[in-house]
Amino acid sequence: MNDIYPIQEIRSLFPALCRLHNGNKAVYLDGPGGSQVVATAITAMTNYMRRGVANTHGKFPSSEETEALIESAKAALGDLLACAPNEIAFGANATSNMFAVSRALSRSWNPGDEIVVSEMDHHSHIDTWILSARDRGIVVRHLPVDPKALTLDLSDLDAIVNAKTRLVAVGYASNAVGTINDVARISRRCREVGALLSVDAVHIAPHKAIDMDAIGADMLFCSVYKFFGGHIGIAAIRKNVFEALDTYRLHPAPSTAPGKLETGTQSHEAIASIVPAVDFIAGLGT
Repeated sequence: MNDIYPIQEIRSLFPALCRLHNGNKAVYLDGPGGSQVVATAITAMTNYMRRGVANTHGKFPSSEETEALIESAKAALGDLLACAPNEIAFGANATSNMFAVSRALSRSWNPGDEIVVSEMDHHSHIDTWILSARDRGIVVRHLPVDPKALTLDLSDLDAIVNAKTRLVAVGYASNAVGTINDVARISRRCREVGALLSVDAVHIAPHKAIDMDAIGADMLFCSVYKFFGGHIGIAAIRKNVFEALDTYRLHPAPSTAPGKLETGTQSHEAIASIVPAVDFIAGLGT
């Protein structure tokens, strides 16, 4: 078993696991709070900053290197999430991305429309949509939780997700109890009524291969610091949805995806950690 999954070798790749506290090896149990960072990602972040940082769109080496860094990071994330690199936008964290997308998407909602959120989701993927619905006067319905099985109760799915539904927001996996939800089933119902599906993949990203096509997600959110990299959030949005998104942006900002969602200067040093983090996951095998 150790030859298949060499746990000590894997642990040696994480400098934080060498820390001592009161003479004892530190143990990190706050999984929902984030993962520790793999050494190769730490090196990539420091190397980027040591070489000289620069913003994009400049005609000098450090600016061009930053643009190449972003391009390679999005290509790696495209492999990780099974989407196109130009369907990926960066932001401060998943919550910030959810706020930005929910605010933009809600501008197309009208009285009489409805959205559906899950009672199992993290508040970042509930409150962001509920607040946008409140501002637009939209009805919010809920997918309930079976308190004994700790799973979503989908017995009334066809009634809850109906012809008035514009969006369903559901977590792929619970960060509290670990339940993996049947996102594909919910997606099929969304397709039947013409609703969009937003998926919170923050907690599942380091644990299970993600395929946006297979689960039928129109939007998917995750955070690199939950899968062994730096603090930056990821929004993966299908091209047709992304292009139609009426984002809040400054006048000079691009009107096309993905730049229309990426406000201001990004955390380029955190972006530098993405390729090593994805490579580490890929190196673990299936």
